[in-house]
Amino acid sequence: PAYSRTFCGTCNRIRVTPTGTLKTCLYDQGVFNIKDSIRGGANDRQIVKLVQEALAIKAINGVEAEKMRHQSLPVKESMATIGG
Repeated sequence: PAYSRTFCGTCNRIRVTPTGTLKTCLYDQGVFNIKDSIRGGANDRQIVKLVQEALAIKAINGVEAEKMRHQSLPVKESMATIGG
């Protein structure tokens, strides 16, 4: 990948990819499709709840996030595809 794990210990970021997937870690496969919720008419409170749910299951670091990915989905994303 085009990024390292040197910042995992202090990471306080979440990202929304260009396809609308919420990522709590650069190494996860995306936790929730937030785009569908927004397009489906979710209100602000519902969106906040989705983000809170995503943060509640956030991996402790990039290594753990990568372990949780489906084995068939290796990390090959560029920063542009993950909202970086």
